[in-house]
Amino acid sequence: MTATEDLFTPIHKAIRSMIYNVGSRMQTNDFADLTASKPLLADLEHEFTAAVSAGCVLCILHHHASDEEKEVFPSIATYTPDLIQSFIDDHHDLTRRLGVITKMAHELVTLPHAPERVRQGLTLTQETNAFFAAYLTHMNREEETLVPFMREHFSDDQMRAMRGAIMRGMPPDRLASILGWMFPSLNIDELTEMVGGIKRTSPPEVFQFISGIATKHLTPERWRQVTERVGL
Repeated sequence: MTATEDLFTPIHKAIRSMIYNVGSRMQTNDFADLTASKPLLADLEHEFTAAVSAGCVLCILHHHASDEEKEVFPSIATYTPDLIQSFIDDHHDLTRRLGVITKMAHELVTLPHAPERVRQGLTLTQETNAFFAAYLTHMNREEETLVPFMREHFSDDQMRAMRGAIMRGMPPDRLASILGWMFPSLNIDELTEMVGGIKRTSPPEVFQFISGIATKHLTPERWRQVTERVGL
């Protein structure tokens, strides 16, 4: 029987929501107003050499790629190394783009005059849009190729173990930030499957932690639907 698990689409839906949110904020932001711009710029800065805020959007995107390479790609590479190498090459290009965006965001903060910041903000927005377009294309390709491949070659239990390893390896604040984006991004069937799977496979304290995130970020009606379906 073909497996049904999907390690990519739920987290990708969360990342798409992050990208759409940041893209909207960038195209409406007044970069002449440095005070208003700083929270947005903080989401665009990835510090490669030190710990960063768990909510930094580009940091989450970078960590997501690292998680894939550590916990998922090695198993798939035993079957199709060339395909996995193509995704790793994508990750390297995306990391390079992250460095460019971070440098530009740092520079914008130091510019003393509003017109300079507006010009830099326009260039930064264009660069970030190009990065987001590449990232969206990359995620689409992963879903189109790797989801069916893994369902053919791995069992649901094997894929759940990979997901569990990724979640256990995250600091609680980063896990909470990702799930805070993920839960509102899923449809009711995906929510039911995810919450039910976590309930079946996690210790009570872990499920309580994750349920708290869900209740915070889902509407009461959607959470009621999930609890009824899962049998909570």
